[in-house]
Amino acid sequence: MTAVNQDARTEIRTIRATSRRISRFKNDNEVRGFTFPIDEPVKLGGTDTAPTPMEYMLGSFNGCLLIVIEMIAKEMGLAVRDLQAESTGTVDRRGMFGTADVSPHFQEVRNAVVFDTDESSERIEELKERVKKRCPAYNLFKDAGIAIELNWTIAGGAERK
Repeated sequence: MTAVNQDARTEIRTIRATSRRISRFKNDNEVRGFTFPIDEPVKLGGTDTAPTPMEYMLGSFNGCLLIVIEMIAKEMGLAVRDLQAESTGTVDRRGMFGTADVSPHFQEVRNAVVFDTDESSERIEELKERVKKRCPAYNLFKDAGIAIELNWTIAGGAERK
């Protein structure tokens, strides 16, 4: 076995999630001892007591971006005082309802990250390129063919696309 294959084998991580139906369209989920509910809005048959799976996915996309930004910023020696992210995703619900031959996942995702930093726009752009290569959620969405727009702004500065 080569060193590369050995490294890959030791770095593989298995993630396990369990889910249990509570009622129609509502379930409780557990990952690593953390629990969270999933539900659907009343108009879709749920009880609207928790986020939908797609809402969790969009929040997870934001969270993953922020974690990878912080990790790579530290590697690059960038000083970031604060970060905020907001994303919006569009979904053609006809795909899930089976009324049109369209993908049921996000069609596009627009993300905005605001940095509180004194770093230059060039350094933030370099950070963005590294994050695009290494963020698992970004690459999951990209590989699914979802159009992703990243609008990164330095607080008090110009928008960085």
